[in-house]
Amino acid sequence: MGLFDQPDRRPVRVAVTSDGRRVQIPVEQPEVPVLSLIRSILVGIESLVLLITGARREHGGTRKDDRT
Repeated sequence: MGLFDQPDRRPVRVAVTSDGRRVQIPVEQPEVPVLSLIRSILVGIESLVLLITGARREHGGTRKDDRT
């Protein structure tokens, strides 16, 4: 009985048929591979650490002081 109490929140596409009617078509969400998710999290953490420490990256790697 509880199945119909909550609205369906799945993403849908709206398609227009040849006679002008609009039809909702459910869209399957692609699953994100675990490795890709971990890589994205690590990039975010690295960016946060670099922001906090004030370190910058340049094309040659980490920034070096060339004043000699």
